[in-house]
Amino acid sequence: MRAVIADSGNVQLRDIDEPAGDGVVLTVAEAGICGSDLHMVQNGMAPVAIGHEFGGWLPDGRLVAVRPTGECGTCDPCSRGFQNACRLSWSTSYGIAVNGGLADRVLVEQSRVFAMSPASRPVDAALVEPLAVSLHGVRRVMPERGSRVVVVGAGSIGLLAVAALRAWGIEVDIVSRHPHQSVAAEALGARVIDRPKSSSYMVAFDAVCTQETVDLCISACSPGGRIAEFGMFWTPVQMTNPMMFKEISLVPAMAYTHDSSYDDFRESADILGSAPHIADALVTHTFPLSEAVEAFRVAGDRRSGAIKVHLVP
Repeated sequence: MRAVIADSGNVQLRDIDEPAGDGVVLTVAEAGICGSDLHMVQNGMAPVAIGHEFGGWLPDGRLVAVRPTGECGTCDPCSRGFQNACRLSWSTSYGIAVNGGLADRVLVEQSRVFAMSPASRPVDAALVEPLAVSLHGVRRVMPERGSRVVVVGAGSIGLLAVAALRAWGIEVDIVSRHPHQSVAAEALGARVIDRPKSSSYMVAFDAVCTQETVDLCISACSPGGRIAEFGMFWTPVQMTNPMMFKEISLVPAMAYTHDSSYDDFRESADILGSAPHIADALVTHTFPLSEAVEAFRVAGDRRSGAIKVHLVP
């Protein structure tokens, strides 16, 4: 079968062995390219099939989304609802440590499978993972329902933060650099701004994670405000005195978690199953798996107008 593999800073479509072993073999329906995939390909990664944002069909024909991260379920982080810090979380993650969803088929654990609603489409299932990331960030800082927050950065995670916030009844301003991102943000219900004009927000979301965007979020927050930092700092960032003077809380948000009262992944699947406009606004390019090399080129080209690039086997 075919799979997308990283090699020497590039991607290749190769033939690999059919999946076999404990678990269920999923026929991949659709898979997304994440910004972290681009970074990992450039910086070197394990020679496994890429792809941690994907959905597919079970042998009985049901459409499902797949949580790529693992968990032991018994360690201290797992018992406290921090499965993203479990030792198995990333070491068993599909598309990072073991074969993932940019392939014709993939072997997955049954516990990581989440059924989609009957009205859901493959494109919706492939967005569950990144929406769960944004939903987890929203939960980490818990803005009040009916309040107004600001999101800095209108890439896929920033836009999906808008979708998560609007699903919770929260008003959103978003700082967007590119016209195509602004169009998507407005379709999701956000108000597009050039930059925050005052320190009036109790909650801000940094969906870029650079020195410039951290400083902008600190400036935008009222004293005692909270900032959710999505994703990864690919370059070092310094903390500054304005953060100290205003006693701003900087809250990391990494992946997704669950406990007896909530499940970021389950809620994300439910939102996408009932809100097709989210995928319609975000997925700008779709390629067949045979054109994976071109899909990665488009995903990495800031001039392409891409927000989310998906592949369909």
